Amino acid sequence: MAKNFFILFISTILLIGCSTNKEQFGESTIENATGTALSKDEFSKIRSLNNETFDTVNFVSREQVGLKYRLYKPKQQKTSKSFPLVIVYHGSGRPIGTDNSSQLGVLPKLFASAEIQNKYPAYVLAPQFSERSSDYETDNKRNLLYSKPRASLNSVMQLIDSLKSNLNIDSKRIYAVGYSMGGSTAINSLASRPDLFAAGISISGIPQFDKTEKLKTIPIWLIHGLDDTENPISSDEQFYKEMSANIRFWKLKGTTHDNVFTTTILGETLPEWLFKQHKK
Repeated sequence: MAKNFFILFISTILLIGCSTNKEQFGESTIENATGTALSKDEFSKIRSLNNETFDTVNFVSREQVGLKYRLYKPKQQKTSKSFPLVIVYHGSGRPIGTDNSSQLGVLPKLFASAEIQNKYPAYVLAPQFSERSSDYETDNKRNLLYSKPRASLNSVMQLIDSLKSNLNIDSKRIYAVGYSMGGSTAINSLASRPDLFAAGISISGIPQFDKTEKLKTIPIWLIHGLDDTENPISSDEQFYKEMSANIRFWKLKGTTHDNVFTTTILGETLPEWLFKQHKK
């Protein structure tokens, strides 16, 4: 009787584990992406969050390279409790610059919004690059685009190490998130410092392939529109194929590069998944 109970108990635990893993990882095609999107009012509410909610700061690296960034600090930061750190990388185009405000798009403001902070208090770091943070080249072996980080990424890694030394940051819950070029930079960050990050989310990005062994231990969520012609989904598809373990891959039907934020999951869905991931 006891033996049978023990077998049943172990089987139940294994089933729960497999179910949880299946929910967190694997490949899914989202048939009706608009059904998971924020309403226009909710989207506008996030976008309207005052930029001054974020501190305005300038960091100088060891190589004397300046890096402008914005930092949101959780309201409970003065307690002895430690909090996660979410680094949000911006895309190309207008966010590239030195005004230290254009990078504050919907992603950093989502994680800094009152609704999300009430459930998932965290530091939110939004660096601004004065030039591209990642470049794209063709992998001749795979006949696909892949991304290469620029030297400016080293400054971000130094900045994170500095913040860890000066703020109550939970070193087991540091995350990289980004859209487009920023999604590529998120993957490049994980590959650059696999010791540092607990997980990452890449939206409409281009991955890299030369450090996949290092990346296999880090939970990654890829989100990409099937109709994306600017950053074709084929690179993410190949990345998922070569990685498989610890990868969640959402393909969004009827979604292009430019409308991904009006058809993709926002709201609580991203932080809910992200903050489940802890570095061992």
